Amino acid sequence: MAEEQQRGGVNRKQDDKEKDVKNIVLSPSTAAAHPPPPPPTPSEEIIEHGVKINVKGTVQAPKKHEVMYNSEMMLNRSVVLCALAAYSESGLCINGQVRCLDALGATGVAGLAWARQVPKVSVVINDQLQAATQRIKENAASNNLDVEVTTEDVSVLLHQRPFDFVFLDCYGSSVPYLDAAFRNIPKHGLLAVTSTDDAALYGKATDVTLRNYGGYIVKTSYAKELAARLVLASVIRAAAKCNKGVEVVCCVALKSFITVVVRVLRGPSAANKCVRKVHRIIHCCLCEDRAFYPQTVYPIEQPYSLLSCGCRSKSAGKVAVELGPVWCDEIFDPCFCQGMLTQANNLQLSHKVIALLQTVVGEAGCRDHPSTDVSLDKENTLTEGTEDTTLVPEEEEEEEELHGQSYHSLPQSYQSLDDPDIERSPKRLKVDHPVLRSPPFYFNLHRHSPKGHDLGKINRIVEHLRRAKHKASRTHFDPEAIRTNCTLAEFTSLLVEFSRAQKLKTDCDRREQCTLGHNTKLVPKWEITSCTLTKYIYVDVGVVVQMLQRTSGSM
Repeated sequence: MAEEQQRGGVNRKQDDKEKDVKNIVLSPSTAAAHPPPPPPTPSEEIIEHGVKINVKGTVQAPKKHEVMYNSEMMLNRSVVLCALAAYSESGLCINGQVRCLDALGATGVAGLAWARQVPKVSVVINDQLQAATQRIKENAASNNLDVEVTTEDVSVLLHQRPFDFVFLDCYGSSVPYLDAAFRNIPKHGLLAVTSTDDAALYGKATDVTLRNYGGYIVKTSYAKELAARLVLASVIRAAAKCNKGVEVVCCVALKSFITVVVRVLRGPSAANKCVRKVHRIIHCCLCEDRAFYPQTVYPIEQPYSLLSCGCRSKSAGKVAVELGPVWCDEIFDPCFCQGMLTQANNLQLSHKVIALLQTVVGEAGCRDHPSTDVSLDKENTLTEGTEDTTLVPEEEEEEEELHGQSYHSLPQSYQSLDDPDIERSPKRLKVDHPVLRSPPFYFNLHRHSPKGHDLGKINRIVEHLRRAKHKASRTHFDPEAIRTNCTLAEFTSLLVEFSRAQKLKTDCDRREQCTLGHNTKLVPKWEITSCTLTKYIYVDVGVVVQMLQRTSGSM
């Protein structure tokens, strides 16, 4: 018995010591000496787009002799897969079979998915790293897929062989490969370029931006689309060196990547036409209004006249900067984007991919008439539901718009000059820009909404702008922004009008809900509750009597 009591006492002491150790708060020096355990390593095999990929020993950032696999780029690979499937079904390829190249293959996850999901195409997967090509061959053999694997420098391979579909999934800048990409690509070929150099594209490293892209960028509320148009400007210049032009069919920019998909057009005339659509932007640093510079060889005497804001007259000094040059034309092809969405549904991709493409399709159309299919009572999401993407012909759009003026160069209201009672807006410079189907850039509601106004759901604001005969849609670049052809002054005034209408409607709904029957009376709220003496509500007198009887009975 004595031995058992002694053992019990020892065990209790050990338990007390363990509790004391758990309750100790480690100092910084002690925590540095005892770092937390490393995170668990991922499984050796993953399944992506129906393909098993061995990711053992891979890294998310490229190193000298290690294979790279980034799970966060799965959404980007899904978008490129939809683009390839839509291109294969469109019949634009001049060859009998679409020749595809995954130029920077790594584990081969993108190219093997093409071979699995789009069996009509011929796939070549390339990587300069020997360990990567060995991993690609192993993954292809384990999935019973017939693909060609090469170990070449990307630029050398693109100079040696022509491909109808080229995917450059670059870690960092894509500029070093653009000249070689347009060397042998045939007419109507498709080029998908992914860039991940956020520091240069979002204005954090201006010197790198100037070296790689030949432009200047600052941090703005529309930075993602600005970065995408900067990449497109580099693509245009690289294509023009080979006497080729491009037609932008899709553009996606999310948190970790920017992907542009372009269709190649051959000939000097196409190249000249595209080069002329690379312009600079004047950007107001105070209100973030912006406008494209016109295509002219003459200097502009009053560049501030391009903006619709009055910040120049209200503030001293220089309030605007020049950004770019960037691509100033369309960045979506509605038909091609709709084809990508159709292929995403056929391939049964994830809901995240389908929601993204639905938003892109609505953004590409950017209608100017209210929708009857959109459910306005849904939560704020990236999608607008099943949206009707029927487009108005360009001839009809041009008749409705003012010729010879850009999207941000329209006056705040098209007023009659003969009416002396109407206050005239200041003169603004007329510029020669085509009227775009999808207006460039967007307005962030948190940045541009007037103070003290509750706006509510974004879909309702979009419908309000459309009822005002403006083009408007959600944008995938920013879930809290709206793409529209309004000027900044028009956009702000419409938001104020919408907020007042919403407040009036809410007050009416509350009165209707509080009105019970026909025997109503305006009763002070303090007679029912002791919350306040200033607010009044409509209530049924019979209901009040029943409440008072129950209260007196309980007392």
